[in-house]
Amino acid sequence: MARRLLSILALASLIGAVPAVARAASDPTPYVQRGAQQARDDAAAACRTPLRSAPDPSAPEACSPVDGRTISEAQVDAYQSSWTHRALSLQRGLDAAAPLSDEQLPHTHNSFNASSYTLGSTSYYPTLTNQDPNQVYNLTDQLRMDIRAIEIDLHWWPSPFGNPSTGGKWVTMCHGDSGQTQGYVHVGCTWDRPFQDGLAELRSWLDHNKDQVVMLYLENQLVDQNGYNAQAQDIAANLIADGLGHRVYRPKDGSCDDMPLTASSADILAAGHQVLIVGNCGVGGAWGTWVHERQPYWDESGDPSTYDSNACAADRAARQSAQAAGHGIFRREFEDSTWLTATLGDGTNHLSTPQTVSLMTQCGVNIIGLDQLTPQDPRLAALVWSWAKDEPKAGGGDCAYQGGDGRFHAGDCTDKHHVACVDATGAWHVTAATSKWDKARDLCARKFPGSVFATPANGLRNQELVEAKGSPSDDVWVNYSSVNGAWSLGS
Repeated sequence: MARRLLSILALASLIGAVPAVARAASDPTPYVQRGAQQARDDAAAACRTPLRSAPDPSAPEACSPVDGRTISEAQVDAYQSSWTHRALSLQRGLDAAAPLSDEQLPHTHNSFNASSYTLGSTSYYPTLTNQDPNQVYNLTDQLRMDIRAIEIDLHWWPSPFGNPSTGGKWVTMCHGDSGQTQGYVHVGCTWDRPFQDGLAELRSWLDHNKDQVVMLYLENQLVDQNGYNAQAQDIAANLIADGLGHRVYRPKDGSCDDMPLTASSADILAAGHQVLIVGNCGVGGAWGTWVHERQPYWDESGDPSTYDSNACAADRAARQSAQAAGHGIFRREFEDSTWLTATLGDGTNHLSTPQTVSLMTQCGVNIIGLDQLTPQDPRLAALVWSWAKDEPKAGGGDCAYQGGDGRFHAGDCTDKHHVACVDATGAWHVTAATSKWDKARDLCARKFPGSVFATPANGLRNQELVEAKGSPSDDVWVNYSSVNGAWSLGS
């Protein structure tokens, strides 16, 4: 507690450290307001920390008046019964067989940097890094909230886990920056949690959820003044081997292969794995036998707070261009809610909203990095592009159609609707004629030879189907049905 209170004072005092140029060029009010917000949030985290060990899972909610956020284990439990959780769970089945370039994975930014770990539950908590956290729930809870793409930043930095052979350094998880000092100092890093802590938490969740696949993005800042440190990368590789082992879908050539954009989550599971690791290759070596290189087809440009129709059009054009060139593209957007980022910028954080998240999903962005995720966060519901709110309704029917709202609804299979067909190029067509669901396959074959009765695999494909309709209000069968209560894609 004392360390956290000291850090609050340190954060407040750091307001005076904002570069003079920034202060001279702008109104200081946003910096002061953001500093006050950080002190408030840090005080709320200090309040919750001991209560996380209380027998009552709702105990941390007593701290809600401090920062206005209801945060507790009980809230995560409640989320598990929500429509959002059900819709996102069903949605995973829609793109499971799609190539990675078409998958849309709920994602958190700097997933490891959370204020939620209880005292003594993990090594050296609290730390300087998580006094300015990106997240308020730990990795396990983020996964329980349907996150399937997580990020861990790795630094080569002095640590109590180091030893003489490593010069006292270790592979450390921290929200730091080595670029400003060319690896001499990793600004923001102190004696933070070791990489093995994060891997152990992920492994425990995977072992209880053997049908799930997670993308693990490792930001490789394993550098010193000489550049990428081979010893650090080899140690990181050994930690991955010990921590995740056979669960990892490894590069086939053992040499930092490019991201497998044509592989799917279903492929990874079928091969007996659960984790796809992507990152930057550095010097390769043992690291390259575990980590896929994210470049050259990874794009993470843009501002999630201002994502609009122009940004959407640019993303769609880039995806079409990549497809024409014979390769995929993987699009990431992310925000950063930390005090440091705001203070070294314009005094504010450029954050996503439910509206921008919904548009990014509709426009095919593969992963949208959310900060400060909570079970009540409306951005989780904004990630749902498939089912309409509260669908599929009990008794609504066993066949799915895309309604005039562009969302899926459960309907009576004997009703007559237009039919969604897709051709070999991936283009959508909608029949002018209507049919019952069980006649839809034949109707596609007759009206659009070479096409098949199909279901959109992601938000962009769903939007393309909307645009293919003769009228936006048309109801269109998709090849998606329930058998004995379980929704699945048709063959």
